[in-house]
Amino acid sequence: MEKINSLVGEKKGFVLLYMVIILGMIVLTMTLYLSWLGVFSLQNKTEKNNSKVAQDLADTCAETALLVIWNNSNASGLTNRSNLFGGSCSYQINILTGENREILAIGTIGNITRKTKVSIDQVIAKVNVLSWREVADF
Repeated sequence: MEKINSLVGEKKGFVLLYMVIILGMIVLTMTLYLSWLGVFSLQNKTEKNNSKVAQDLADTCAETALLVIWNNSNASGLTNRSNLFGGSCSYQINILTGENREILAIGTIGNITRKTKVSIDQVIAKVNVLSWREVADF
């Protein structure tokens, strides 16, 4: 009888040991998953922030181009600006016909690029912006 009780007691110990190991594996799996989720969420937030900064850079260059046109209605060409908020931007002023102008601005930070296109129909006496929009490509 003592032998049987001893064997049953040993089996209970093994069952308890297996339960602790299984519970530990479940907790470890959940911890790894939540850590991965946190890293992925942080990476996604960084990319979203960089995308917003790239668009702000493109808009900043477009505004700079408007100021250039305001000071010189015959201004045209390409200008690059670097080291703005950790990124860079460039703009190109194209003279279309008469007073019509087109500004193509690009903002870049890291591997993210955003583009803005501005259409202008008057540059003498005042600068009149017809449209200001983000575009996929020029």
